[in-house]
Amino acid sequence: MTQQIQLPLVYESPPPDELYSPPYPLVMINIVAARLYAFMETDRVPVLHFALVVRDMAMLKQPLPSGDAYESPFFAVDAATLANSTNSIARTLARRRFVQTMQNFGFARVSVTPEQANLPKVAFERVRRWLVEQLKLPKGKRWIDYVDVTNRGEKQEDDGGAVSESADSLDKTHPVVSSGRRVGFSLDSNREYMQLRLPIAASGTPWPPGYFQDSEQNVEFANDLLTLLELLDDIARDCMKAVCEVLNIDERWLFEELLDDRTRPKADFQGTRDTSYQYGASVLRIYNYRNKDPAANGRPEMAVDPNDHSCGVHADLGLVTVSPLASVPGLQIWNLERMLWADVEESATALDFSVFAGETLGLLTHGVISAPLHRVPPICVAGEAKRRMSMPYFLRVKPNACVNPKAPPIEQITCRDFMEDMLFKKRPWRREDRNNSVPPDY
Repeated sequence: MTQQIQLPLVYESPPPDELYSPPYPLVMINIVAARLYAFMETDRVPVLHFALVVRDMAMLKQPLPSGDAYESPFFAVDAATLANSTNSIARTLARRRFVQTMQNFGFARVSVTPEQANLPKVAFERVRRWLVEQLKLPKGKRWIDYVDVTNRGEKQEDDGGAVSESADSLDKTHPVVSSGRRVGFSLDSNREYMQLRLPIAASGTPWPPGYFQDSEQNVEFANDLLTLLELLDDIARDCMKAVCEVLNIDERWLFEELLDDRTRPKADFQGTRDTSYQYGASVLRIYNYRNKDPAANGRPEMAVDPNDHSCGVHADLGLVTVSPLASVPGLQIWNLERMLWADVEESATALDFSVFAGETLGLLTHGVISAPLHRVPPICVAGEAKRRMSMPYFLRVKPNACVNPKAPPIEQITCRDFMEDMLFKKRPWRREDRNNSVPPDY
């Protein structure tokens, strides 16, 4: 098939009963099969059914409509109008426009104010310096904290930043999810990054964390990061309000049952601290991508490997991902109808924030909105100070929240079950592989 239509990959939507699933290449099915046979007894390997997607070829390889076209995913919706607390025609049109674009592309763009756009810009440079300083420190001196620290034993990291031992209360049944539920410094083969989560006020989680209370400068840094975190969380929640209104999803249920409480911690907290849930499920990651230029890595005679992605092909896990403009363009989304990769950031300005649907949103909407595949190809820059930085904010459902409460009790699942027992077992890009350019995503 690939030879007949002269395309590098044919995409398929697996399996038929998972309407929320993003389409992915036929070749990935071999990876799924290999994993099943590797981890299960031969006579217990399940039968998986896949449905071939047949599409009209009229749009094949046609570029996405430009940002000036109303039907374009790059036509930005005003974030302030989207968030307006007063019901109005303008808000209704903005929300319908946003949701329609998410339905068509799994991606949309929102425009923010110059003051809001300046927060990520300032944070990039400050976090870049912070990451450099963290790398200079011994592993035991770097900032790492966990959502759940109850009964946690000694935690040792290997050179890739992976936790080798954990006493997290979710480890026994969901070890993969549990090992990623943390904040602070992290790194993988392609980048160093800072992870931030909203502190839970009801748990008595202090902010700034103790790690940042050694100087007024660090206190200010931590508080500015919390302001940035809250801005991105606000935008993500406004996007979900639009989805709830247009698709008739119970907004009260979603915000009260699925999402964490947004109350800011108080400095004079008097209650008993709950160290089993210090931080929320949603996470902000501020990435500093490694330079893919062979010359920068001591191999000037080598050509850039086009398959050595700065971030491999994947779909996000949560509800929505809000991503301010990166310091160096590079993010691409896959469009099934056109069978091509489209640049997301090439035409964007600092006022444009990208919004991606996640697989949990696909589940809640029964596939009406599905998560798009996206990637970052190898990014080459002139020097270390110009390395690409990005800061996606992943709005996530609380791990123990039931995502299908209207289903029969025996069929009800929590978000944790959905991620660990379904997505991590079936998505090729979620495989546990140290060489995979997409790190475990929780």
